[in-house]
Amino acid sequence: MKKKVVITGVSTGIGFSAAQILCNAGYQVFGSVRKEDDAKKTIEKFGENFTPLIFDVTDASAIKKCAEEVEKTLKPGEVLTGLVNNAGVAMGGPVTLIDTDVFRQQFEVNFFGLIEVTKTFLPLLGAVKGSQAQGKIINISSVSGKRANPFVAPYTASKFAVEGFSDALRRELLIYGVDVVLIEPGPIKTAIWDKVPDLEDNEFTGTDYEPSLRKFYKFFIEMGRKGLDADVIGNRVKDILQNPSPKTRYVITPQRLINFTLPGVLPDRMFDKLVGKELGLLKK
Repeated sequence: MKKKVVITGVSTGIGFSAAQILCNAGYQVFGSVRKEDDAKKTIEKFGENFTPLIFDVTDASAIKKCAEEVEKTLKPGEVLTGLVNNAGVAMGGPVTLIDTDVFRQQFEVNFFGLIEVTKTFLPLLGAVKGSQAQGKIINISSVSGKRANPFVAPYTASKFAVEGFSDALRRELLIYGVDVVLIEPGPIKTAIWDKVPDLEDNEFTGTDYEPSLRKFYKFFIEMGRKGLDADVIGNRVKDILQNPSPKTRYVITPQRLINFTLPGVLPDRMFDKLVGKELGLLKK
């Protein structure tokens, strides 16, 4: 009997990689996409071990309908091996110059959408009294869920929220034996880097932040496009599903010293000055 896994956001990037790797490993993967065309493309790419689920993580009724479809495939006593919450978007800009609705939109997808999907699929993971089997929840967070950089406050805040939610949920689900694991990627080669605003023509051109944003784009965006292959994360997803005792979180990033370790060990004020100097943000 094939082990069954649900993954959100499989049309590109980490979700695509995880779905492909698990399908090739013999799992039955149910992957969410938002468009019918993407559903057809993923079927062609992943083959018979893949079943598309068409829903947006902000659409509770569509999520529920798809969960009912997945439930019909489960035999008595069978549960999902895993739920991988991967779907997400990245929004940013100087806090003083972006509308508060940008934060709301960011949280609707990255945080509230993740919660809606999780709550809907929890019973299928064995989070019910008397269940003899349990699956795992894997939440794709980010190093930005632990380390904050300027100009990506909406994204960073949403990932910090995912971190706190995951820790709380993991402890609550001890009563059922359902585990919650976080993956915290750094820069990964995905389509997300192709969606950044045009450096020469964007809403922040001509503002006080333009010079700093140019430096930010040059450093962070170029680093992202040279990041790790998405398969690194996809393979980690498979490893976690197959590991009876995984860690609670996995930091996976190139240049770990710069991207993760130093911001965590240096005093905040010292790191503020380093970032401020690098990006030209220090008041003159």
